[in-house]
Amino acid sequence: MAFSRRKFMQWAASASALAAVPAPGANLLPLLSEGLGSELRPGLLPTQKEVWDWQVWMAKLGPKYTGNPAHITFVDFLETQLKAAGLDVTRDHFTLPRWDAHRWSIHVSPSSGASFEIPVTSYFPYSGTTPAEGVTGEIAFAGNTHSPNYAGLEGKIAYADCPSASRAFGQWYAPWGLYPSDMTFPAVSERQGWAPDLPGPAGAPAGGVPTAAGGANGGLGDFQKSGALAVILGRIDISDANAADQYAPFGRAFQNMPCVYVGHNNAAKLRGLAGSGAKATVVLEATVTPDSPTDTLIATLPGMTSDEVIVVNTHTDGPNATEENGGLGVLALAKYFAGIPKAQRKRTIVFVLATGHFASSYVPSIRGFIKNHPDVVQKTVAAVTVEHLGCLEWKDDDAFNYRATGQNELNLTISPHKSTADIMLAALQGSSAKRTAVVRLASPDARFFGEGNALSAAGIPTVAHIPIPDYLCAGPQNGCIEKLSAELMHDQIKVFANVIQQMDSMTTTQLKSEEGS
Repeated sequence: MAFSRRKFMQWAASASALAAVPAPGANLLPLLSEGLGSELRPGLLPTQKEVWDWQVWMAKLGPKYTGNPAHITFVDFLETQLKAAGLDVTRDHFTLPRWDAHRWSIHVSPSSGASFEIPVTSYFPYSGTTPAEGVTGEIAFAGNTHSPNYAGLEGKIAYADCPSASRAFGQWYAPWGLYPSDMTFPAVSERQGWAPDLPGPAGAPAGGVPTAAGGANGGLGDFQKSGALAVILGRIDISDANAADQYAPFGRAFQNMPCVYVGHNNAAKLRGLAGSGAKATVVLEATVTPDSPTDTLIATLPGMTSDEVIVVNTHTDGPNATEENGGLGVLALAKYFAGIPKAQRKRTIVFVLATGHFASSYVPSIRGFIKNHPDVVQKTVAAVTVEHLGCLEWKDDDAFNYRATGQNELNLTISPHKSTADIMLAALQGSSAKRTAVVRLASPDARFFGEGNALSAAGIPTVAHIPIPDYLCAGPQNGCIEKLSAELMHDQIKVFANVIQQMDSMTTTQLKSEEGS
């Protein structure tokens, strides 16, 4: 149906008002469909059970670090499913020096008394390797990672306290709107298991500019220069359960400095032993597979025109059931839109399932798609980034008990354009996707997390869904699946289906209208 600029502005004003003060149980999807095109067709979406069955199967594969066998299996599954839905699927090929850790431990020999083992909560990915017998040296205190002391570390095992980095959400982001409207937007996000505060330049986030392979960026370069044999970092402000199996930081180049983490109680032990003549043996056995292959999937669903494109994107690599389940969300969306007759889809939709999010120093992730397909990017009028679906909130309490809080994780959704933010806010109404904040960047220091960053930087109106729970980078064998909600995941997919559908009904001028400053 025809959709005038005047009618769009009337709808946007109504949607903004309703999103700001929604009636209890309000559902704005009928309003959206009345103003912007055909109504959402839930029967075309894979069922909640079907999506959750995919999720359970994927979690059982174990961590899908970039290019490892589990990741390859997952990508092959997605390709098979997308082709079966009738999409044209191609691959962009990449290689990387894949680093896989196999064994890690810490053995302490005090200057007097019996020796003992200290449990390792996780390892620093791509940090380094040791021989099977490990490396042994006196324990030396290197201060706090926020202001480390590298003096006197040559030939020793460096220990440093490692607090968690804080995220200044209140300074970084300005909400366009909140769902529900009475939710509290946090001023600061802190004490997150996935975010150790590392020394020196932190390196680039996945999706941004990669650090130089082998360079100092990434946190351990100065330890390597100091002559230390290995580094132990103590997660002093989170529980051991929160710290367990955290694959952090990710995306760094090889550091050539073996590094492992310990929990807060054992951090105190090591700090007390430093300088006493006590020795530690650190083991971090890992293999490096040169030129390991890994692929990005590009699935195209033609619309009535190929001159304008909507990109729906995510990544496929990651440690757990939520970090890379955006691929399942994108698959469900592809099946949904493939079920709508072509005559009712104005634009071509390109689904990009990128690799390299967890190895961004070697594989360019969404940046690779932008570089390799400038013709598609030039035609792209809007983008929706789908990541981290179904997250429930788990937090440490003041007694260091890691537990469910009983509410959804904060669903951060970044949209630099008000028009697309209004669509997202309206589509959320009546869904179970509560605790969603639709925001714009409000500070030069703001972080545009995730795979939507590069698309937005290319000038494309982008809606990027990027919850960042404490367990975001944890890689236990069960994939943290007990921390996810099947209902929430399916409802979020419905929301994105509606958002994409409404985007397809808007003109390019409408999509870019009222850009935030």
